[in-house]
Amino acid sequence: MIISADRFLADFENLGMIGWVDGMGMDRPAFTPNYTAARRFVEEGMNEAGLAVYVDDVGNVFGRMEGEDSSLPAIYAGSHLDAVPRGGKYDGPLGVMAALEAARTIREKGLPMKHSLVVVGFTAEEGGEMGGTFGSRAFAGLLEEPLSSEKLAGVGLTPEGVRSSKADPSSVACYLELHIEQGPYLERRGIQIGIPTGIVGISRYEVSLEGEANHAGTTPMKERRDAMREAAELLAEWFAWTDTKDDFVCNVGVLALHPGAVVIVPERVDFTLEIRSLKDSVMEEAAAKFRSLLEAREKVSVSMKPVVWKGAVDLDPLLQDAVEKACGEAGVSFVRMPSGASHDANPMARITRAGMIFVPSVKGISHSKDEYTSPEDCARGADILARAILEADRSL
Repeated sequence: MIISADRFLADFENLGMIGWVDGMGMDRPAFTPNYTAARRFVEEGMNEAGLAVYVDDVGNVFGRMEGEDSSLPAIYAGSHLDAVPRGGKYDGPLGVMAALEAARTIREKGLPMKHSLVVVGFTAEEGGEMGGTFGSRAFAGLLEEPLSSEKLAGVGLTPEGVRSSKADPSSVACYLELHIEQGPYLERRGIQIGIPTGIVGISRYEVSLEGEANHAGTTPMKERRDAMREAAELLAEWFAWTDTKDDFVCNVGVLALHPGAVVIVPERVDFTLEIRSLKDSVMEEAAAKFRSLLEAREKVSVSMKPVVWKGAVDLDPLLQDAVEKACGEAGVSFVRMPSGASHDANPMARITRAGMIFVPSVKGISHSKDEYTSPEDCARGADILARAILEADRSL
């Protein structure tokens, strides 16, 4: 390996202690004290490595190492520092610390780079009030529908700060991101490195069915306008249809009943529907199918409001080749594959060349306290990232 595996793993483990709760997992959502502590830990590491450190107005942290030709756009590498509630230590921070280790290695060994290298830790990648990939979307200038001033103020931000965080795309040569796979493909096949070819798009909808509240003991079953029953029948029909498809996945992860009492027939049901696919047209067709099933419910009034749309993206062939060459140099096995999860590389791919590197997730588990990738695989991924950065520098 060209990196210092011991140093990298020690720093990564220390970062993983910030916000960790035994028996529960990671408590490090964006815009919280634990998140701020994690960002400061990374800032300290960047300063120690001799990088020029700055934080933008939405909370993204950057560490810049100058290259031989300051007139060239910079190579960016990193990921995100926040975590889902009760999540793991690996999703996001692995890529940030690997990028920092790459910068240290390149500087300490005097490895030549024409381009400057910028290590980035994006904020608020995980889905939440900000919609996910918030920091990278702000950086890429992709927040087309500005968030409300009230929502931004709730996390200490302003619309002006969001606008000022937009980068000049011409200043970015490319973006590389190391990440855990978050699925079982690599582990099951005994493959050490995944090279993503594309990232799925994500669409989310807020769905409501409204019937009539009534006494749960005295209202005859056939006369009820039960919003919960209608929702259950709708979702059963929907999932029966989705089981026949293999070009998208979907999820209903949040569902609420109103008024939510044992003795009252539910008047309203609200839930979120998420659809993911490598093709935008497939997401649109699936959403249209769901809407047709929803509007066919006769005992309730219904609504379906789009709240998130992140189109699918192809990742850059040149960077895929750079990662493949790095794998060849290091003598590790690899496979090209799609990414079923969204990442900061998605918005970055809309303004520059973007590439990713996957390492295996044990049992395919992620967004869980049981999320795990072996130290050997973590270090291997960091080494491949450093090699790929150098190869990209030569190729661009």
